[in-house]
Amino acid sequence: MDAAFAHRMLEHLEPWLERLARFHDRADAHALYDPATAAGRIRLDNLRIYLRQLLPWRPSVLLIGEAPGYRGAWRTGVNFCSEKIMMGPKDRFGLFGGETAGYRLIDPHAALCGEASSTVVQRVFQELPEPPLVWPALPLHPHKPGIDASNRTPTPAELRRDALPQLQQLIALYQPAHIAAVGNIGWSALASLGIEAVKIRHPAHGGAPAFRDGLLALMRNAR
Repeated sequence: MDAAFAHRMLEHLEPWLERLARFHDRADAHALYDPATAAGRIRLDNLRIYLRQLLPWRPSVLLIGEAPGYRGAWRTGVNFCSEKIMMGPKDRFGLFGGETAGYRLIDPHAALCGEASSTVVQRVFQELPEPPLVWPALPLHPHKPGIDASNRTPTPAELRRDALPQLQQLIALYQPAHIAAVGNIGWSALASLGIEAVKIRHPAHGGAPAFRDGLLALMRNAR
């Protein structure tokens, strides 16, 4: 655990966080961290808490997923993390922990929402020697027009305009030792930046066993 590194890195990542805060809602995509909205401020606060908990581990692996889902990061601001996980007890790495750790819900009166992919991912993380840093290629929640509680695949234009610049900035600032993609969208985004990354099966649609095998193999090779 390296608290000094975490403090320095949080300051180093501030320009990237400021970039995330400049996105605004569109007809078919939600901006997660818009400080002009109460929900955006809560998500950004949650992300900062998560980074403060995670970065003392000095994660050597950066995992790039696809985009926030409506049952996961759209509600929490933390990738591959549902409300049930975020508001639950701390995991073996000291991540999450709910209100005691400072996390907040956008709608504290609604039932906690779970997400299948988040549950699989976080369960596999508990088998790892260290937690990876996880981030979506597209930092917005793409949804069907007029249907907030839905997901859709990011378009190539969205990836070029909204995904690649912030992803390139994150990688340049954090400089991870290893980068891998979870699914095709993350892999194609990294390829567009000229980065040859290992591709791990996404856990959705029956992919949980292959995701686990791929991530465990990646972490063994990264040590």
